[in-house]
Amino acid sequence: MIDKFIDEINEALSHDLYFAALSLVLTLPDICGRAEYPSAGVTKRYITWYNEYIGQYDRCPCDDCKETQMPYLSGEVIYNLRNSFLHQGTPNIDSSQIKDPSNQLDEFTLVVEKKNEFDIYADSSSIIESSQGKIEHRSYRVNIRRLCMIITLSAKSYYNNNKDKFNFFNYKILDWDKEIEALHQLNAVQE
Repeated sequence: MIDKFIDEINEALSHDLYFAALSLVLTLPDICGRAEYPSAGVTKRYITWYNEYIGQYDRCPCDDCKETQMPYLSGEVIYNLRNSFLHQGTPNIDSSQIKDPSNQLDEFTLVVEKKNEFDIYADSSSIIESSQGKIEHRSYRVNIRRLCMIITLSAKSYYNNNKDKFNFFNYKILDWDKEIEALHQLNAVQE
């Protein structure tokens, strides 16, 4: 099922359907989080899975940033985006719901960009400090293509290495068009 989700995310991006791709990609940490932490609550498993497999690599590792951490795409930020976008239809980030002070954003921007030749897309973060060194403004711009790429690649890798944990997928999907096509082919052979 993960492969089908990823295929549809990529198909949506190939047609510049950014919000369709974003809607679907934001569900992947839910699915993978359920596989990795089946007894945890939704919030905890989403944030924990995202941070473990993606977020920790987005955080600035340099020593200069340890004191004044730049905003980054943490599990809290992505979970907040997921809730706002999937349940309210807005890509707002509610900083009051984010515990990590470095990610309590004053401004959050989604960037849409057509596919480029090398599939390289960038995010950016910034902070504005007062003359007294107090942080007055935190912002983050996320490129939807980049976000989709990092989540789909991480989810695909996780799924390929942990297929046995996805035993909660118990469903059938019937592709009616393929069934009808098979019947037409069978009828053509019999004639």
